[in-house]
Amino acid sequence: MKKVLILVSVLLSILMLAGCLAEDYDVGVPRAYLLADDSLRGQPMSLTQANISWSSSTGEVTETIDDIEDFGLSQEVTTVSPNQPASFDFKENEENGGDIWTDPTITAALWKDGEEMKLELNDSREFRFPQNEGNYVLEVEFINRADEAQYVGNIVIEEAPGQNAGQLPKYTYMEMPSITKIGSAESNGETFDHAYSQVCWNNCTPDRGYEVSDVHSGDAEVGDSIVIDWEMMEPKPSEVRLIELDSGEEEVSEEIVSSDSSSITIEVAEQDLGNQYSIQYLWRDGGKLLGHSRLDFKLK
Repeated sequence: MKKVLILVSVLLSILMLAGCLAEDYDVGVPRAYLLADDSLRGQPMSLTQANISWSSSTGEVTETIDDIEDFGLSQEVTTVSPNQPASFDFKENEENGGDIWTDPTITAALWKDGEEMKLELNDSREFRFPQNEGNYVLEVEFINRADEAQYVGNIVIEEAPGQNAGQLPKYTYMEMPSITKIGSAESNGETFDHAYSQVCWNNCTPDRGYEVSDVHSGDAEVGDSIVIDWEMMEPKPSEVRLIELDSGEEEVSEEIVSSDSSSITIEVAEQDLGNQYSIQYLWRDGGKLLGHSRLDFKLK
């Protein structure tokens, strides 16, 4: 009797596994969407299927497009701003049953006059459009096991209305500085606790004094290095200031960072623990202050 029960359990497990595999196999070609992080363009834009090679229990789907640039440029135009944040979303095709795909490979690129510009996606499929204006074809590749789907969109990158010459791009479109801790092998390159905020943007009064910001302390040890990098900021800040305050919120030092630099490395010493730092980024047009942001962090 015991052997019979074991045999039945094994058979049921096999049937359940087969059912799961069959459900995965039933998944049809997903629908792809572009989401732009802008309240004026908050609705997802559906991307158009291009080259498709996809199999499911409902049949084979094969589509071939000889020239994706021509095909992409024939689609409805979507306008975005330089350096605008965006992301991709994929939905299961409702005409097909089955579970959602597992761990697909997704890549994206922009095409212009036969030249390809790859887009860097993070784990959440988020990215930023480039700074260069122009009309591009957006190409997205979605690969799930042996199935492949390609999508295109017609993208125009141009300054948003109201962003005039002599103004900065919208604050949310500007790349943020990164701050990482280099220390033990377990923590190499991890993001360090910080706060990054806007002081003023495209409507600034003359420079104001530094106000101590209440920030969460990050864990640091003597010998760690804190690396702040703003290489990806575009346009580059006209001036960068590093301000250090002790544990009593008294200013220890203030220095202007060389205009040739795009990063700062702070080597943590015993006397630095408990201190707070603020990096002030300023953008100027001649004597006029256009923008001011700040990155604050504290060592614990």
